[in-house]
Amino acid sequence: AWGHPVGGMGSITRMMAEAAAQAGAVIRLEEPVDRVLTDKGRAVGVRLSSGEEIAAKTVVANVGPALLFRHLVDPSDLPQDFRRRINGFKTGSGSFRMNVALSELPDFTVLPGTDAEHHRSGIIIAPTMDYMDKAHEDAVRYGWSNAPVVEMTIPSTVDSTLAPPGCHVASLFCQQFAPTLPNGRSWDDEREAAADDIIDTVTQHAPNFRDSIIATQIHSPTDLERKFGLVDGDIFHGRMSLDQLWAARPVLGHGDYRSPISGLYLCGAGTHPGGGVTGAPGHNAAREILKDRSVLGRLLRK
Repeated sequence: AWGHPVGGMGSITRMMAEAAAQAGAVIRLEEPVDRVLTDKGRAVGVRLSSGEEIAAKTVVANVGPALLFRHLVDPSDLPQDFRRRINGFKTGSGSFRMNVALSELPDFTVLPGTDAEHHRSGIIIAPTMDYMDKAHEDAVRYGWSNAPVVEMTIPSTVDSTLAPPGCHVASLFCQQFAPTLPNGRSWDDEREAAADDIIDTVTQHAPNFRDSIIATQIHSPTDLERKFGLVDGDIFHGRMSLDQLWAARPVLGHGDYRSPISGLYLCGAGTHPGGGVTGAPGHNAAREILKDRSVLGRLLRK
């Protein structure tokens, strides 16, 4: 197990929301978008699942390309060639997520102690290349490995408000887990067994871990799609394979954050440079949107 410095993801999103609100943005939660509205080939707003329609000159989507173009856009608004290629866009990052409430910090045998620098870092359980290779092979054959790759962060070590005194919360990012289980098995039936294997894996390295668990929150690949719109549970919004990177992300001809629908842009991990918390897709998309909204950009786009 080894670590790298981390911060609380919740703190990042909170600060982003505060900055956006100060700039005049209105943030609305728990109001899913049902459809991107178009008129004469141009995006003109969105319709929420409640039926409410919101007009907009520009629509910027942070959801994955598979969700956006297969479910939120009318297929007739897309060129046939684009529809064919986006239907072939591959998803499935093999992720399984768990959040756990703990009565104490894990005591790792490799670095004993329950209040050390590594508790404030990203702790990765993946001892060797062979270990990681076997986890992948097991996922292909059986759906997941009983010795998966686990990355643990414990944000309560840097933000004490996240848990009662003496207690902690930890997030477990686990790989490899097949988005679709072999032999017709369902993640709804298997999620608890997979979570148990994850807990066993961490406990092998930190013997007090299982007994310290107060509560768990489990997100299988199916849960990640159902709750967060991540198609096939793909936290990267699309596989990070060579045929889906750089100018080919999400598809060739549309690696510039623009979609075939004028006024509809992509700004999420399904665009270059892909997954991970970098802010680069949003930064790059904003640059292109501002370019198009300039006087010269409007003239060129007519």
